[in-house]
Amino acid sequence: DQLCKKIKKAGGAEQYNANQKYTAAVAVAAEACAEDTKGQTCYICTQALHWKTKEGLVRMCACRGTAGFAHVSCLAEQAKILVAEAEENNLDWKAKSLRWKRWHTCGLCEQDYHGVVRGALGWAC
Repeated sequence: DQLCKKIKKAGGAEQYNANQKYTAAVAVAAEACAEDTKGQTCYICTQALHWKTKEGLVRMCACRGTAGFAHVSCLAEQAKILVAEAEENNLDWKAKSLRWKRWHTCGLCEQDYHGVVRGALGWAC
């Protein structure tokens, strides 16, 4: 019955499964990027460890130096906010399209995310 309660709380079986896949994908992405991200902070929330999820940083784009480090959950939240604002403000298709790109494209270097980071972002939506 504990599992049933968790499923109900998550919003149903499909959402529960997606949440599980997302959590696992974020862990894999953070682990894959762990060596590269040591001593860095998220360019969105400015923290090394995410305040809520305790996830590590990732970077799978063309950014170099200290740019482009972020938490998957920060990237996902930023994309959600941008898309919601576009819909709320009835922006034209071009503006909406640019905002939708943030689900798979770095906002700094404009390269598509790849590998495990792209996979984790796919489970976020």
